[in-house]
Amino acid sequence: MPGNQRGFTLIEIMIVLAIMAALITVGAPRLLKKDGNIKSVARNFIVLSKEIRNKARLTNSTYRLAISMEPGEEKYWLERASGPQAVDPEAAEKEKDRDEEGAPPPLFQMDKSLLKKEKELPEGLRFASVETVNMKSPMTSGVAYIHFFPEGFVEASAVQITNGNNLTWTLVFNPLTGQADIIEKASSLKEVQR
Repeated sequence: MPGNQRGFTLIEIMIVLAIMAALITVGAPRLLKKDGNIKSVARNFIVLSKEIRNKARLTNSTYRLAISMEPGEEKYWLERASGPQAVDPEAAEKEKDRDEEGAPPPLFQMDKSLLKKEKELPEGLRFASVETVNMKSPMTSGVAYIHFFPEGFVEASAVQITNGNNLTWTLVFNPLTGQADIIEKASSLKEVQR
């Protein structure tokens, strides 16, 4: 019986340790990287902007991406109105006034075709500001809207997403292509359009 007992050789142990070291070397930076969530959110916005633009063209509707910047309520959703609609920079204020009894229903209704429900930002991230070409100054609180038109145009805008520390990314929506581009720093719409 003693002849059947076998242990691991030094070479086998070294091979296992080398494999474990390689896995740690490749995997640890991905696990410890703090901008992973912000990358994921940015990618989601890029894909969503293409889908909204296509949906607006196909259905001859005006869509708007609503972005809530209230502390603890950082979320976004999609709303739709039939046909071409004019951009109203003070839409958020008018929406509040519609709560009165007897007021007509809002022009834009929540649309669940692309986003089934309101999407919240991952923990630790928030919207720093939203700026569109039709705003006098960037919004840092309340609800901001980015419009997608049936003609295929998108309201030129910049959305800043931050972790509150040293990491801020800006998503810039191109008005002609609808493409959202990522800038890995805080930038205003005016800086980007130069």
